[in-house]
Amino acid sequence: MTTAKGLLLVTMEPPAGLEEEFNDWYDTEHFPQRRALPGFETASRWVCLDGWPRWLALYDLASPAALETADYRAVSAGNSTPWSRRLLPRTLGRQRVVAEQMGAGDALTRPAGEAAALLAARYRPDGGAEAFAATATAAAALLPGLIQLRLFRQAGPGAETVWLIAEFAGPVSREALRAALGTLSGAGAQMFNLYAPYFRG
Repeated sequence: MTTAKGLLLVTMEPPAGLEEEFNDWYDTEHFPQRRALPGFETASRWVCLDGWPRWLALYDLASPAALETADYRAVSAGNSTPWSRRLLPRTLGRQRVVAEQMGAGDALTRPAGEAAALLAARYRPDGGAEAFAATATAAAALLPGLIQLRLFRQAGPGAETVWLIAEFAGPVSREALRAALGTLSGAGAQMFNLYAPYFRG
């Protein structure tokens, strides 16, 4: 039996006066540390063009179990670095999502430069995740410039949560995305953020 890939998705925004230090922390400490962990296949950062919070980090995982290893525990939560412990409590809109890929496949988040835009959307489909996935795939296929669409199931209490991650080769209008993907199988998106790749100037 093949183990499904996982996704770690984190959103947050630092106070205005801490943004430069926040990016220093991500670029020089946090990202290199996470990329070196077993089971972490990619790490990418994205800046929000439409929506909130401003910053998104995506980590493709060989499986969600990558977050249960001794290596990961050694650098997270109470074992985080002093810099992490100082900055993270000051961030706003922090959301940490662990999800499992729906369906088979080895697709990973495209490296910076290949994808010009990324949509991250969250739904709670009433009709079940599988029916939702079929509708989402058909709707996204009609969008120009789509590179790939991936769906992830987030475990948790209550209704099932599905995350849609779509990457595009060029700029895309949020209005066109809303028209195609804002409501799927009767479920309206609870989060619908459009991002561009992060590049440090």
